[in-house]
Amino acid sequence: MSIDFNSPDVRVSYLSEKLDGLLDGINESYGTVLLDELILRLEHTISEFNNEVKELMDCLKANTEKKEELLDKIKSGEFGTPDQVEEETVPPRELSEWEKRLEKIDKK
Repeated sequence: MSIDFNSPDVRVSYLSEKLDGLLDGINESYGTVLLDELILRLEHTISEFNNEVKELMDCLKANTEKKEELLDKIKSGEFGTPDQVEEETVPPRELSEWEKRLEKIDKK
């Protein structure tokens, strides 16, 4: 059984079918208000999840494209030989108190 969860109508009907059986006893007490609220919350959760997965996949695709470009540049020799590439200078950062204590211990 394949269900296309991309369509909001299909999601609502699927959730309604599954929840009707579970809520028979509750339905007598609370009516459709509980079911409607539950469906709204589930729809929101599914929509939010789909958006997060889409963002994740877009980010993954962009990173993969950057890595492929970098690999192509390395393969083509655009960066030159390792001897020609200058080392990037990183300014020294200040050590934390914990790192300073560890350094003192190592010197002893």
